[in-house]
Amino acid sequence: MSKNDSPAMTKKDSTVKKRGAATKKKKYTVKKKKRDTAKKSEVMTKKRKLDGGVHGESSALVSLLEKNLKLAKPFKSKKKSGVDPSKKKQSAAWSRHKMISSLSQNSTYWVLKVIDSRRFSETELEMVLDVFRWVLVGYFDSKKSQIKVYFLEEVFRRRVWIVRKLFGFLVEKRVNPKVDFRRVKALGLVSEGLRSLVSVSKETREESKKRMKSHMGKLSCLVKELVENVHEKQVRRAKVRKFCGRVFKIVSSLRLTKSFLKGLGPDGQRGCETALGDLFLNLKNTED
Repeated sequence: MSKNDSPAMTKKDSTVKKRGAATKKKKYTVKKKKRDTAKKSEVMTKKRKLDGGVHGESSALVSLLEKNLKLAKPFKSKKKSGVDPSKKKQSAAWSRHKMISSLSQNSTYWVLKVIDSRRFSETELEMVLDVFRWVLVGYFDSKKSQIKVYFLEEVFRRRVWIVRKLFGFLVEKRVNPKVDFRRVKALGLVSEGLRSLVSVSKETREESKKRMKSHMGKLSCLVKELVENVHEKQVRRAKVRKFCGRVFKIVSSLRLTKSFLKGLGPDGQRGCETALGDLFLNLKNTED
């Protein structure tokens, strides 16, 4: 090869080399895009599986919660007329049911604790609230409901967020129950709801006031209904008086007396004066 041909050949080799490098770069870019796409697809698949797992877990917990609440009821004897069942069998049945009821109640507390420890979405938490709405509807609307108030009170005491979310619904059901004898018994549930709405901390005073104000109309209707339907039994009258006293204390401490009296209306105020006397008059004196 002559010296004159050497530069031309070098230029050609250089061009071929550049083309080869460009092809390799193009192939590398295509492969990289494929790898990135595959990785992204893998991440999305894992995320879908994870989301599905979380949702599946919440559904399972809610289902377990519902079963526990059905079983957490007192023992009811199935004694038939004219039949005197063996005391031994009766005692065994009672012991067995007591154990089941106790386990169901403890399991309910455990399930709610697990739910609180998870970061469930609002939709999933609404499923939990729906279970308790179903329980409250059964309690107020059916004599067949055997759920005990003290058990629900303990649930609300341990998981304040539940009764706080359900307070308006709870008061509505309490004002118009289909089972009349549960009117006074359910006041303990409402009291737990009031406790959940109000905080003793000064930093959250305005927040407590805002929460209470949103329920003031329903609360006024409840107190009005209580004083207009005074019970004959002294024990139940005492419970009503105690409950109303708690309401009055909260209302006056949050400076919501004016709003509360407005909700009662003239008839409700006259009913409170007749049924509660000085307890109500002291509230009127704190009107802001």
